[in-house]
Amino acid sequence: MRLTDIAHDYLRAELKPGDRALDATAGNGHDSSFMAGIIGSSGHLIAIDLQEAAIRATRARIEAISSLPQAELLVADHSQALKSLCSQYAQTISAITFNLGYLPGSDKRIQTKPKSTLTALRAASELLKPDGLLLVTAYRGHDGGETEAHAVAEWMHTIEIRGWSVTSHEPVVTSGRIPPILWVARNT
Repeated sequence: MRLTDIAHDYLRAELKPGDRALDATAGNGHDSSFMAGIIGSSGHLIAIDLQEAAIRATRARIEAISSLPQAELLVADHSQALKSLCSQYAQTISAITFNLGYLPGSDKRIQTKPKSTLTALRAASELLKPDGLLLVTAYRGHDGGETEAHAVAEWMHTIEIRGWSVTSHEPVVTSGRIPPILWVARNT
């Protein structure tokens, strides 16, 4: 099973109509549109990406859904955007997703970085409601991907020590390709 399918299974089990959900790295909008379809017109979706092209793709996917939720689509760095959202949405978001790396089909030099990702993860932990769901997928097969994944793994270990439930899903390595990894965290 693909990590995207596993992440969507977690989201399907967590989210319900009317919930608030956040896609911290919207990319091509797959997670945003999936969450929007669950939370429906009474829900509230926030999607963030550094690139305007990603937000356009996300908007198009969300608009294709018949039960469009309230949506905030932000062109911004995920670390700054999540920190600024804390004052308005602290402990109110049911699920937050991250897909770390670069926007498929775009300039691979524009990618998430460990420092900003760790800042964004700390803010995400403040935004999640009690027992909310945090899904982080790190794509490790590009320059910088392994370093960022290592930083996230250390952060996940730290929150686990503080009482969070943390599991990971990592596909088997095939044909020398470094697979992505998915962390699933919940503040229990």
